[in-house]
Amino acid sequence: MANSQFFWPGQEERSLLGRFYLASSLSEAMNVIFPFQFIYLYLVMERPEWAVIPTLVETIAVWLMEVPTGMVADRWGRKLSVISGDFLSGLSWLAIPLAVSFRGLLQLYAVCVCFFLEGIGQTLVSGAEEAWVVDNLASAGREDMVERYFARIRSFGSLGGAFAGGLSLLLLLLSRVDQHILNLLWYLAAFGQLTSVGISLTIPEHQPPADEEDQAATRPKIDEPDCCVPFFDQARQGFSAIFHFQPLFSFFLALVVSSFAGSITSEAFEISLLTKGLDARGLAPLDIISDLTGMVVPLLAVAISQWLGATASLILFSLISAAVVSLFFTRPGLWLAVVICLVFNIIDDLWDPIADARLQSLIPSSCRATAGSIINQAKELANSAGIGAFALLLGRHSEELRQATPDLIEAFSGGVSTMPQVPKGLFGLPIPDLALVLFTFVGLVAIPLLIHSQRSSYRVLEESRAHPDDRHKSACQEEEI
Repeated sequence: MANSQFFWPGQEERSLLGRFYLASSLSEAMNVIFPFQFIYLYLVMERPEWAVIPTLVETIAVWLMEVPTGMVADRWGRKLSVISGDFLSGLSWLAIPLAVSFRGLLQLYAVCVCFFLEGIGQTLVSGAEEAWVVDNLASAGREDMVERYFARIRSFGSLGGAFAGGLSLLLLLLSRVDQHILNLLWYLAAFGQLTSVGISLTIPEHQPPADEEDQAATRPKIDEPDCCVPFFDQARQGFSAIFHFQPLFSFFLALVVSSFAGSITSEAFEISLLTKGLDARGLAPLDIISDLTGMVVPLLAVAISQWLGATASLILFSLISAAVVSLFFTRPGLWLAVVICLVFNIIDDLWDPIADARLQSLIPSSCRATAGSIINQAKELANSAGIGAFALLLGRHSEELRQATPDLIEAFSGGVSTMPQVPKGLFGLPIPDLALVLFTFVGLVAIPLLIHSQRSSYRVLEESRAHPDDRHKSACQEEEI
């Protein structure tokens, strides 16, 4: 029974979390544009660096709205926030095909508006969905399922993603590729997103018991907000939870560094593979492989975390990433670059559920969405900085990259050959490969921050044992340590 529930949720887990899993899986299953989203923009926009700008606008929107939407979720309900965000994202995807049909700067402006709306949709969901789930589990007395949820939601998302990759590849292989077919992929993705909204409407929202924080000697004490607490006071509580609790603050800084390091990974890999001769349709099989591994790897992450501990696991994954990306110094061909890309995807699937569960264990319920949104805002700021730096790097070599970039229809029709004239930078590496190396090495800065967070946890736990009535000095869960 235990082994079967490792791969598939048991009856109680299905009752508490099943509709969350279903909504996520369905949304991912219909998101058939996802394997090609960036490369679609890279090929259809009039200048190569323009493909990065909408993503930058999206991250700026997330950065600006993350905290306000988190406070909205804490005040008026996490369920309403999640549903509104998913609905707005679906509408923005519907508008993308129209936006790319414009010419000149109008094309760039229209696409940026769509991605700005998508960013706002993300902020409404970010932090609120996790808070909704964790509070529902706390109200049922099953906080032990939190780490399992973060692993399982990625697993079910990967299941849907594998279906989406197969469906999109089938459409591209069995039909004559033109702009209308590619637009259809956006419409299908929007339909899946809006359908998942309907599922989310059926999920109840519960609040944890009033003494939930009293029982958790694992978080700083924060007064419960009520509807009369001003927005600024609510934001102050969120900032206080982060900056006055040393283990959480150090872990927060580590997440910011890792967000900067991973900000351009997907885009840089896609450009690297395309300029090494990959048929753009080949991104779908790669995405399918990543999704198939993603169905199991997050579940293994839980076991690894229980074996090594969260901090040791995250440090190990960072070191493996640096070792693997160093293979670019050997000037790899297409297939070795594909292997490196797949390894990075696996490491992401291992890192995220452990980091998410660790973070949630450090945040009090009363400001969980607000504090989570503040952390996400800082991560998005780091993400924006990384994407902006990548856009500047591409802009410096705009003409060379344009000459090395195939036509949109050619790229999706098997007419691509290796592009030998890709501009090179430091160490003689092609620009996309160089970006991957530099950003990954920057991510190693997170290691001392993770160590400091863990040591602070030990110290605060010892103090809380010496002074059991001082809840301000509570630390992360003892079993986590």
